[in-house]
Amino acid sequence: METPEVTQELVGLKLDEEQCSRCSVCYSLCPYGAVVKHAETGKTILDIEKCQVCGLCYSNCPSKAFDVLFYDVDSLDRYLEKARKQFDSDNLIIMCKGSAPDFTGIEKMFGITKFIPLSVPCVGRVPEEVLLRAIQQGINKINILACDGDYCRFERGSSVTGRKIMVLNNVLEQLGYGKDTITFKKNTLKVKVDADLCISCGNCVWYCPYHAATLDSTGVHFDISACRGCGLCVAMCPAFALELEHWEGDTLKTLVTNTAKSATGSPKIMVFRCQWAAFPGLNGNLPANVNIIDLPCASRVDMMHILTALQNGIDGILVVACSEEDCKQEKAGGKAKKTVEKLQKQLAQIGMGERLHFITAAPRFPGRFDTELQNFAQQIAGLPVKERV
Repeated sequence: METPEVTQELVGLKLDEEQCSRCSVCYSLCPYGAVVKHAETGKTILDIEKCQVCGLCYSNCPSKAFDVLFYDVDSLDRYLEKARKQFDSDNLIIMCKGSAPDFTGIEKMFGITKFIPLSVPCVGRVPEEVLLRAIQQGINKINILACDGDYCRFERGSSVTGRKIMVLNNVLEQLGYGKDTITFKKNTLKVKVDADLCISCGNCVWYCPYHAATLDSTGVHFDISACRGCGLCVAMCPAFALELEHWEGDTLKTLVTNTAKSATGSPKIMVFRCQWAAFPGLNGNLPANVNIIDLPCASRVDMMHILTALQNGIDGILVVACSEEDCKQEKAGGKAKKTVEKLQKQLAQIGMGERLHFITAAPRFPGRFDTELQNFAQQIAGLPVKERV
């Protein structure tokens, strides 16, 4: 009798122990204790269950002992080669997903109107090799936009990158390039408050994971410096008095509407996904019937987004969050599950509860998200043809 073949699960990061020099750089940088040194053997050990695939170990390993599935050197090279032609520019902007405003905001921040955008989960995951290759290929200016140090979702990505850029600029200057060939700026997206619309209900105070909102006899007050841009308060505000930079209500509604109307294939699936729960590939390849909208946190999803999608022809909606253990926003994503469950009950009253589903995902096991998406699409395909809400 033959022994059945065991299929190894796809993971977001791998360690080649034979390539490892045991230099200790990786586990001195890892924010999550996922890379450790064995006390007896001295070997470097990767605990994939703890890994958040931030890429710091990959981008800083002098032995190149790590292999990352997302945004590796080769895929970044291919993207830049294609993007230079697409955007017809020699000005590159690498931005952390957690700090990047829209294109208009980028233009104001850097004073340029034409550039190649590269959005990554953390700027700390981009190796020096990619930056140097980009310059060699004709990129004249590289602008890097990181999160403010205290707000880095991967704790050390911004600070490590800042030090790396200082060294690289010194080297490039000695080689005859400009003094500031690579610039480094920091930014954090914040909530915006319309005091005239606020009804002092206290929802934002109750839900804010960072205690940025307080309520007293004079009304609600925000300490914007404490805000980390999860968007939970925005989704929970009944008076529409709050907005989140780059993810404003009208902007998102327009995005949802346009995406839904242009959706093709069958069944039409829309995914509202926390941008930290799964990392999209640079090639943008997706099944024709799947449309993904990434959000700063799954907690930013509100009922109007879901209803708008259903009203505009979407057959099924999948909300994807990080688990509470993985959440980069102090477990704010768990609130999204309650929002979805509440709306599921309401939709069930008109026979549409099965068209909305909630899952958790993590980039360290990308195959699990893909499987959940396929299963949900199959479930929706088996339902009767939907009437508009």
